Amino acid sequence: MSDKQQNDNTTDSSKDGVIDFSKIKTGGTFLTNVVGSEKVFCKELFSEEEKMIYEAMRDFATNELLPLSQNELNKKDEKLIRKLVEQMGELGFLGIDVPEKYGGSEMTKTGMCILAEGISFCGSPSFCTVWNVQTSIGSLGIIWYGNDEQKKKWLPGICSGEKITAFGLTEPEAGSDATNSKTTGVLSDDGKHYILNGQKIFISNGAWADTVIVALKIDGKFSSIVVEKGTPGFEIGKEEKKMGMEGSSTVPLYFTDCKVPVENLLGNVGEGAGPAFCGLNIGRFKLGASAIGGMMLGMKHAVEYAKERKAFGQYISDFGSIQEKLATATILTYTLDSTCYSVIGKQTEAINELDKNDPEYYIKQGNTTEKYIAENSIVKVYGSESAEQLIDHCFQIFGGYGFIEEYPIAQAYRDNRINKIWEGTNEINKMLCGRAMITKALSGEIGFKEYLEKVDGFCKDDLDSGYEGAYKDEVECIEAAKGIYAICLNESLSKHGQDIGIEQVIIENLANILIYCYVADSTLSRVMQHKDFYVSKNQIVPEMCAKVYTAEQGTRVMEYAYKILNNIYNSDIPADLNAKLDVLKERLSLSTDTIGLKKIIGEKVIESGGYPVQSF
Repeated sequence: MSDKQQNDNTTDSSKDGVIDFSKIKTGGTFLTNVVGSEKVFCKELFSEEEKMIYEAMRDFATNELLPLSQNELNKKDEKLIRKLVEQMGELGFLGIDVPEKYGGSEMTKTGMCILAEGISFCGSPSFCTVWNVQTSIGSLGIIWYGNDEQKKKWLPGICSGEKITAFGLTEPEAGSDATNSKTTGVLSDDGKHYILNGQKIFISNGAWADTVIVALKIDGKFSSIVVEKGTPGFEIGKEEKKMGMEGSSTVPLYFTDCKVPVENLLGNVGEGAGPAFCGLNIGRFKLGASAIGGMMLGMKHAVEYAKERKAFGQYISDFGSIQEKLATATILTYTLDSTCYSVIGKQTEAINELDKNDPEYYIKQGNTTEKYIAENSIVKVYGSESAEQLIDHCFQIFGGYGFIEEYPIAQAYRDNRINKIWEGTNEINKMLCGRAMITKALSGEIGFKEYLEKVDGFCKDDLDSGYEGAYKDEVECIEAAKGIYAICLNESLSKHGQDIGIEQVIIENLANILIYCYVADSTLSRVMQHKDFYVSKNQIVPEMCAKVYTAEQGTRVMEYAYKILNNIYNSDIPADLNAKLDVLKERLSLSTDTIGLKKIIGEKVIESGGYPVQSF
């Protein structure tokens, strides 16, 4: 980060030369701010309009899509898909990021998150994929980086559902290494077209798409261009035979001397990273957010089955092991819910500070979301892995029937597996998360140096966060985890310097600690913030979820830390460093009765017939 950028970020956050890092609108600040010190956005804060959006999308998903989820939506019926997409356009569910002047509804980013969760109640991840591509990677490049003529040409049709979108990034030799594109564009002799040659693979919505944002190299520079269906030289390949997501279109795209008008270039030559990766950044977030509704639906199916199935003379819903699985499912869902809305709330706050009259408003909006790469990647990783764990628990509750296609869990099991791979594999997202935090630490953007000094105080002088209240043990546990992350990051940087970026296993383990820190922080902050509300509604489950997650997952932090430090020090960690770790490790070990709390949560799930938390 340049000195100017640093100054721009801190101008309104300093007094008498002392920077208040808690006021800076950027990602990563959760590391250096104490749990509960920042207000987090969550469902309990929904406005009346946001509640209406939530109910509208959930009703559409439940009434219009869910009855089709097991059969019709798995048939790749383009006519049906287009009909449903157009219905969503009429309801305003497609133009969520599009200005009204181009036919959109221009909701806030929180509205986008609400719709992402709501559509997943449809029980068809395949159809969710159609919507996710349409409203993120297939259109955000145009919304944020397109010029006025481009927006007028394509956005109204995208908002109405008349045009379906796709995004062409992955190639046979450029998957996770996206900028290593072999697809090229060469300016024609008359200067009116770019002549495209190359291939894209695994393109969602590909067979149905009317417009495709394509990443390519022009004059060796990474760029983005819009290719329309029917363009000479543009060929759509055969549908892939997939393990899951059977109802979504996934095809290769071929470009052979494909003549695309120069007017279709997004931005300038060499400016392809914005349209490609900022849209992908939000796409990753939406993938994690769209897991929430599906997780709630899976729990509902599992509870219904458990209440009907008998074994040893009693309903299996009465068995402790079944209730424990349902409790774990609830904790996964509540923590993901808390994390998603916290992340999108922070981005919305930052975007709200932009000037809507600025000619570069939408470019700056895209750039703002890029400041939260770490958080968006956390949502993608935690969302896909939480959904996988929950589905596995629900599958186990169904027993042998879970393996039968007549029941919904088999499809969910197959469909979910791809979520750890597309929109950037979870391994790549952990790398993105790690590198983003390294950049913020080295730049001084989040006060990492000052925070390390604070951690030394925790360890040497027996200081703590300063929080006093009902959740003292949980707060100190999470703050200890943040301290351990900071120590491990600092030691990793000292050992590897600028080469830390290629130390993938170290960065993955750092990311594992960071994910715990953010999820636990978001969840406990939400509970602290709305304790009175939960008491008034007799909602005891949220607090229990926060306590169990903090205690159970906090013990794993040292596992990741020792992996990192034993590698750095060849299994001989210095005594002074071990002494610091011992102090922090003690705070990670809570005496929470997780079995007892999970028993109560499980009983509440059975009693309510599914996810037991009501936020409004």
